[in-house]
Amino acid sequence: MAYNKNKNDALVGEWVGSMLLFTALVCVGIWWVSNNMSINPGNADFATTTPKVVSGLPNVVTPAKIIFATIQKSAFPSKNGIVPNLLEATGKYPSNTPSSDFAKKHVNEFIDSFIADYPNSTDIQTAYGVNADGEVSYFHGKKLLSYLYTDYRFDGGAHGNSQFSSETFDMNGKKYSLADLFLPNSDYLGVISHLAIAHFTKDPDINFNPKDVSFGAGLDPKIENFGTFFISEDSIIFQFQSYQIGPYSDGAPQFEISVNDSELKSIINPKLFK
Repeated sequence: MAYNKNKNDALVGEWVGSMLLFTALVCVGIWWVSNNMSINPGNADFATTTPKVVSGLPNVVTPAKIIFATIQKSAFPSKNGIVPNLLEATGKYPSNTPSSDFAKKHVNEFIDSFIADYPNSTDIQTAYGVNADGEVSYFHGKKLLSYLYTDYRFDGGAHGNSQFSSETFDMNGKKYSLADLFLPNSDYLGVISHLAIAHFTKDPDINFNPKDVSFGAGLDPKIENFGTFFISEDSIIFQFQSYQIGPYSDGAPQFEISVNDSELKSIINPKLFK
């Protein structure tokens, strides 16, 4: 086939022209998007929207976006860039929630307590160092709010361990125990224990057995078994510790029960949930 220089030059020219036109259109499109499709400040993914006022607690709001503050402390810092940090402790808490000073206080105390356990570097038994991580989660109902604390420590060994605790209070800073949520002289522990046992004996992931010698007593009607709880809307959620009702592989399960449950409704303190 003979080479047609004029024809091929024309094809190359058309291709170059098409590419220039395409590039120009892309540039115009990018300019238009950047000037007309900017992030909507009302989008909850990028900005805080108008807070929601909780009914019954006019001073309690549900932040559209939880803002976390971080507390971090280290011991045995690097010396001339040679010795690594072997001990670190960090914690975070929701700083824009009601009574966040409770959460900040807990995280600070947890971190300080952890660091105090290692007065010098010879106490660390692992080349990888040790660390702690405290985190606070915020929940609320209609008239009460709760913080759930998760304090994690790794001191060497196969894995670290988490310890859970909680606080529930009103806007005046008054703390509420589990007993305060129920009517006086009611058998609230017996009812909760009964419901929890019925739930976990049917749970295929836990397979709880109340007659088990190792974990059977974990749901006995005792305050130490149900003392870690938090309020979330119309529910009371109980947080169990690792090893409380099953081996470490079962994790740290939770048990949620509605205050409108037929067995709870007759003994719950109605002033706190209406």
